[in-house]
Amino acid sequence: MPSSQYPGQFGLKRVVESFKRLAGPAGQWLNRATAFLLAVWMTHALLRVALLFRKDAFGFDIVGKADWYIFHALFIDLHWIFLWSLPLLFLMVVTARFMPRWTGIFFKLLIVFHSVLLLLTVIDHETLRFMGAHFDLGFARVYGNSASVRQVFHFLEADKSIRYLPYVLFFGCIPVSLLLYRQLTQAAWVRATEWRLKPVAWILGGSLVGYLYVYQIWTGYHRMARLRPFVQSVYLSLERKNVPSLSADSLTLLENRYQMLWRIGSGDGNWIFPRADYPYYRVPLEAYCAQVVKPMLCDADRDGDGYPKSHDCLDTDATVHPGAIDISGNGVDEDCDGIDAKPWNFVFLLLESHRGVNVGHLKPYGAFDSATPFLDSLAHAGHYWTRMITSGLPTIHALIAVHLSILQHPMRYISSEFTGLNHRSFTAVLGRYGYRTHYFSAPDPAWDNQTPWLRQWYQGVTYHRDQENDGDMLRNMSAWMRDSLSMDRPFFVTGMTKSNHYPFDAAPDMNAEQRGLPINQRIHFTMAYTDSCIRVFVNSLRDQPWFDHTVFIVMADHGFPLGEHGCSNIGCGLYNENVWLPFVVAGAHTKLGSPGPHEGLAAHFDLGPTILDLAGIREENSYMGHSLLLPAKRENQTGFLFRAEQALIERGPYRWHGAWGNVQREQGEELFDVETDRMERHNILSEHRSLRDSLEPLARQLARLHLHVIENNRLWPDSL
Repeated sequence: MPSSQYPGQFGLKRVVESFKRLAGPAGQWLNRATAFLLAVWMTHALLRVALLFRKDAFGFDIVGKADWYIFHALFIDLHWIFLWSLPLLFLMVVTARFMPRWTGIFFKLLIVFHSVLLLLTVIDHETLRFMGAHFDLGFARVYGNSASVRQVFHFLEADKSIRYLPYVLFFGCIPVSLLLYRQLTQAAWVRATEWRLKPVAWILGGSLVGYLYVYQIWTGYHRMARLRPFVQSVYLSLERKNVPSLSADSLTLLENRYQMLWRIGSGDGNWIFPRADYPYYRVPLEAYCAQVVKPMLCDADRDGDGYPKSHDCLDTDATVHPGAIDISGNGVDEDCDGIDAKPWNFVFLLLESHRGVNVGHLKPYGAFDSATPFLDSLAHAGHYWTRMITSGLPTIHALIAVHLSILQHPMRYISSEFTGLNHRSFTAVLGRYGYRTHYFSAPDPAWDNQTPWLRQWYQGVTYHRDQENDGDMLRNMSAWMRDSLSMDRPFFVTGMTKSNHYPFDAAPDMNAEQRGLPINQRIHFTMAYTDSCIRVFVNSLRDQPWFDHTVFIVMADHGFPLGEHGCSNIGCGLYNENVWLPFVVAGAHTKLGSPGPHEGLAAHFDLGPTILDLAGIREENSYMGHSLLLPAKRENQTGFLFRAEQALIERGPYRWHGAWGNVQREQGEELFDVETDRMERHNILSEHRSLRDSLEPLARQLARLHLHVIENNRLWPDSL
């Protein structure tokens, strides 16, 4: 008897026949589906080529070596396209056998499913080109509104690659996929009435080769993150909602490290961190002693004024105790009623995309341009910080960081994904102490989901669509302040500018020649325009009775890379052109001391504690920053920032760049002396390995703690 006739013999031919019988009447539909999925894959291949071999929106290569990416992209797309189609393919097999009418419906659903994904893939690719980030659910929640859609058209108009190609890709991807499918239907195997397995075998073989190539032979964490398909971005944004809490031992270790760094960096040891489950939450030592019986800690009278810590609101100053005479406007609460007598007013201007490298008064510290003459005059007459960096970028991250005095979440949007986060903004604290608070905005606050947060932080919010340039917004802000404010009530008023925003051509006084300049030159004119608007704004208030009792604070939200390190989207690196900010404080407040530069480390999250210090308010908080008025030694300070896979750690003159997690930073690890090499050109990592070995694990520890705090809602205790 021939071997093929032995009972139980299960050769290749029998396997093939078994699969064909399994498919049964769905065979013809499966052939069509396979052809369609191949057409979809080829369309995605064209989209990948259009992404990787095209410049980003700012005229720079989107990846350094596109040929190192394209084959990974092709195999990644081959995998996800067929894997995500399996449920519909399975339903086609089932319905062909039992409900034939539904088979065609599921095939049409397959077409609709991938057509929608093609459109979303184009959006994802363009988001990557403009923002350096993938289009996922968090991104959609932040920017998925009419205000942001209006801006999209303006951005596309300024595309420095092939202008209007995004429109062609968006509206052309579905017709191309259907045209390719139509061509494939001419093949005999597609028109066959039974399932043809040869194309499937080729696809499986290609998938296996691709798997070995992409995941075993030539791996790359950053490359895989950059090439992540839209469906994976969505899946990850859903999956990461349930992040496990740290174990008790790990949490104790991390919070002790953070709290030690905070105490050393602040120079103020008169705080207690009383809650192990809320690592950032702290209370003044005197307030802690008033609530908790700790004889050895609280019975001492350190300043000798007759009041122990349990009854003295500041036991390091003998002039401060209950019943003392409160000196007006000195930023000290001498009588312990919670706030300084006649507290100072504050005007806070948050400037869009103002880079430290373009600010004149920072030229002695490495800036190379002078686009801000009025801000420079304020700085030289007042106080300015030379090592200020952002705590979040882009703007929505910076806005959260400034008002909550915390770092941004490196991977997710606090503004849309953690709307239930318990917090206490310093502006809300000012409001509780009698301040009038108001926010003016040139950009539409709906653009990145600011509105619900601003309404929690401020007693009033003003935005007018016809006042979206800085001159109009600041004129309206000035008129409101002149009409609404008085000496009878302190105030904190914020103005958010817009005109110095990508593509840096929105200043009304720019001529056609200036608008035609390269982007790294245009920014000079838009910054100069905003600076001139600030000059008019401040001068319009000089005749007000409260002007001399007001502190003016000017700070940027973030910088913007314009090719200094080979790229120009805001997700590129954490170099100084992206993170270094002007920060100026002008006013005759006694606590500020003599005018001049301050060369210590500073960040967004220091603003709130500094303002509360100037107001004489000292109370419990969960701020990561500290008052910049404290005399901490610079060498004891540590600065840090996390964004996407990147980490930045500063200590003394040194700044380390690396990764806080498992996905490596595109540029690898770098170390710079930012005092002598402000533009970070000379990597000195090999010369300071020991410093790197101390900073790299610190980055991982601080990032892990911060993720724990935000993702488990451990910023501010519920019971308070």
